Amino acid sequence: MRLLIIVILLLGAAGPASAQAPGETRVTPVPRKSLLDAYLISIGATALPYAAAALASGGNTEGPRADLCFVIAGAATVLGPSAGHWYVGRYVTTGLVLRVGAAGGVVALAIASPRLDDDGAVFSGLMGAVALWEVGLVWDLVTLPRAVRRSNTAHQLRVAPLFTTTANGPVTGLSLGGDF
Repeated sequence: MRLLIIVILLLGAAGPASAQAPGETRVTPVPRKSLLDAYLISIGATALPYAAAALASGGNTEGPRADLCFVIAGAATVLGPSAGHWYVGRYVTTGLVLRVGAAGGVVALAIASPRLDDDGAVFSGLMGAVALWEVGLVWDLVTLPRAVRRSNTAHQLRVAPLFTTTANGPVTGLSLGGDF
């Protein structure tokens, strides 16, 4: 019985098989990334959770539902602008680190002054956090074209000589390969 369970688990975890020549590795083509798509993903990942949170709260600013909507909107504020970078394969960006630092600053302010009643320190701390968040946002938006270019140049067309043998003898040619 245990052997049957192990076999079923192994078959369920196994991927599809494909034939290839010995010594060759299978390369899955990576499609070119679009700068417009990267910007739209960043904008959508930032704005759509706000819309969903506003709809889910139903205009109510009190209670657990409103608290959950606040958390969703806060996560979108910190994580959303980096979604375009995630689309091209960069997962930790300088902008994301700056926005996480800004969120950490707001949390530290809330812990130090739960009612946010120390006007001078709280105001300057919040302004510093907002400035840090803005710098992180602009940083990610400005560096996004370079990230898309780097992703696309890493998966470019490759040209190489081709040597093969046919029934009529050896043949030389030109091979085009890569991700295009």
